[in-house]
Amino acid sequence: MAFCLPPSQIIFKSVHMYDRYGASDGFPSQHGIMKDAQAALDHLMQRTDIDTSRIVLFGRSLGGAVGAVLARNNLDKVSALILENTFTSILDMASVLLPFLKWFIGYTGSKGPRMLNFLVRSPWNTIDVIGQVKQPILFLSGLQDEMVPPSHMQMLYAAAAENNTTCVFVDFPTGMHMDTWLSGGDRYWRIIQLFLDQHVPGKEGNDVQCKDANKGKDNDAYAR
Repeated sequence: MAFCLPPSQIIFKSVHMYDRYGASDGFPSQHGIMKDAQAALDHLMQRTDIDTSRIVLFGRSLGGAVGAVLARNNLDKVSALILENTFTSILDMASVLLPFLKWFIGYTGSKGPRMLNFLVRSPWNTIDVIGQVKQPILFLSGLQDEMVPPSHMQMLYAAAAENNTTCVFVDFPTGMHMDTWLSGGDRYWRIIQLFLDQHVPGKEGNDVQCKDANKGKDNDAYAR
């Protein structure tokens, strides 16, 4: 979790760690992580020192999978979702990290379940969830991602765009899996601020439709 500290210190006052990480007990699983995430969100909703109508979820990598499920399940509590370098499914990542498994484990694009898919207890099929998210979504993709192929973010964006007219896709040419926020420099933070200004309650200009911010003059503000 140490690599999350620099951006977290900029954005957050505290970071909740899921089961078996940091000072947390338990065993990490999809079910357990989602229980932790829901508990953290419910705690925020009970606080009186923040505007609970403007809660935005930010998820990088696995955090994006968690954020997508949490946003889908909490339409009345979550105002927007930001995903950075997130995968389509753990099943798809298995063949990325261990290529010889591609014949036995896979999900997106497969004609049917692969024979060893049952071995993956926490599949995190974000590609199925993202199309059910109704809140505005910002996709931040590092094109030099050495862990999650950038094509995963493109597929997630395409799936979201089918049902969600308030999402934006932005790529960063030199961004790697964990340093997109750093390689993106000031532009990275400006894009997040612009997205929040346009889409989070209390701000004007929230009638922006689903766009690939790397194409078209309508997205010059994101492209700069």
